[in-house]
Amino acid sequence: MQNLGERHSGYATARRTPMAVWYILAAFVGALLGIVFLVVAYPEALSTLGGGPAAGNANSTQTSIHESPASSGQPGSDGQTGQPGRGSAFGAPGTGGIADPRAESRRSPARLIAANEAITTSRRTSIVSAVERAGPAVVSIVATFQMQRRGFSSMFDDPFFGHFVVPRLYTREEPNTGSGVIIDEAGYIVTNAHVVQLGDYTARRIRAVLTDGRSLACTLVGVDVMSDLAVLHVEGEDIPVAALGRSDDIMTGEWAITIGNPLGLAVEDAQPAVAVGVVSALGRNFRRQQGSRTVYRDMIQTDATINPGNSGGPLVNAFGEVIGINTFILSESGGSEGVGFAIPIDRVRRVADELIQYGGPRRGWTGLSVIDITEYVAQELNIANRQGVLVNEIDPDSPADAAGILVMDVIRKINGEVVASYPEAREALYGSLVGDSIELEVERDGRLMPLVLHIAEL
Repeated sequence: MQNLGERHSGYATARRTPMAVWYILAAFVGALLGIVFLVVAYPEALSTLGGGPAAGNANSTQTSIHESPASSGQPGSDGQTGQPGRGSAFGAPGTGGIADPRAESRRSPARLIAANEAITTSRRTSIVSAVERAGPAVVSIVATFQMQRRGFSSMFDDPFFGHFVVPRLYTREEPNTGSGVIIDEAGYIVTNAHVVQLGDYTARRIRAVLTDGRSLACTLVGVDVMSDLAVLHVEGEDIPVAALGRSDDIMTGEWAITIGNPLGLAVEDAQPAVAVGVVSALGRNFRRQQGSRTVYRDMIQTDATINPGNSGGPLVNAFGEVIGINTFILSESGGSEGVGFAIPIDRVRRVADELIQYGGPRRGWTGLSVIDITEYVAQELNIANRQGVLVNEIDPDSPADAAGILVMDVIRKINGEVVASYPEAREALYGSLVGDSIELEVERDGRLMPLVLHIAEL
C-alpha cells in the first residue's frame, strides 16, 4: 500500500516537471516576440533605450549578418537555404526594409538644392539671356510738342459764337511717348520719326529715360520721314549699347522679342516691357498712304506684341542682337492683334549713318525718265505687252547712263517686282537711299536683260 502511494507520488512529480518547462519556454518566446515587435515597430524608442542611434544598431547587426552566409539568405553549410537576414528589419541599405526617416531628412537638403538648380537652369532660357543683354540699352522717349490749336475760350465755346467771335490761336504743350535703343557708345539713339515729329511739328524737348532710372536730355540729330527713322544723342557716363545683328541672318520662324515702352508705362518705373513671338515673315512691302511721305519696304513681320508706345524700340533675336526697329501694327481696334512690323536692321544702320554724318537724308538721283505705255505708244513702237514703263529720256553721265539703260528700253521689273505703270515704277524707286543698288529687268529688241542702277546724290 505504501509502495503504491510512493509510486503514485513519484509519477505525479514526473508529470508536473515538463509543465514547468513549457511555462518557462512560453515566457521566453513571448518576451522574444515582444522585443522583435518593439524593434520593428518603434525603432526610435529602441534607440532611446539603448542610448545610441538606431542606425548604429543596424550597422552592427548588419556586420554580424555579413559574417554568416546562412543569415544573409545564402545557402548554409548543410546545403539548406538560409533565412533572410535580420538587417532588413533595421533598414539596412539595399535590403528592402523600413527606411530610417532621419536618414531621409538628412538627404532632403541635397535633393532640394539639386531641384532648385534644375529649376533655375530651366528658367534661364535664351529669351531671358537675350533680354538681359539687350534690355539695358532700351530707353523710353518722352517728346514734348508745342502744338497750336485754333478755337474759342471756354466762355465762347459754342458754335453760335463762331459767327460773331473770331477764334483765337492757342498754343499748348502735348507729350508723346515712344521707345528707342542706344546703338553707339557715343550716345546715339535710334527711334521712329513719328515719335519725335508729328506732321509739321517737331518736338521741342526730348528726354530719354534709361532702365537704371536716369533721365537724360536728348539732342535731335536728324529725321528721315521717308524711312520713319530718327537719331537722337545723349551725353552721359556708362551708356549701355545694344549689339546689332544683320538683316541677311534673320530667319522666318526664329524667336522675336519686342522690348519697349507700351502706353508710356516705363516712364515712371524705368523698366521696359518684354513680349515674345516669332519672325512671321520677311520682305513685306506696303504701298504709300495717300498724302504720306513715308514708305515701308522689306519690313519684318512678327506676332510679338507691339503696342502703342513700343514704336522705336528694338526687335531682338535669341542672341540679344537687334534685328529691327518696331514701327507699326495692322489693327482695326488700335491695339496689338498679332501683326506687327519692324524696319530691318541693315536699313536702320544706313539711315542712321546718313543722319549722323549729314544731319538728314540726301536726295537721290537716277537721271532716268519714263512714261506709261499707252495703246498709241504700243502701236507706234510695236510693243506687244503694255505692262511696264518706257524709257523716254536719259541724262548724260547720269546713273542711268552708267547702268547702260537706253531710250526706248522697256522696264518690266524693279527689284524683282513687276511694274505695270509709271505710278508703280515711281513707288518702287521712292525711298531709295543714296548708294542703293536697284535691280532692273529691261526689254530691248525683244530680249530681256538684267541691269543694275546705282542711286547717286543729287
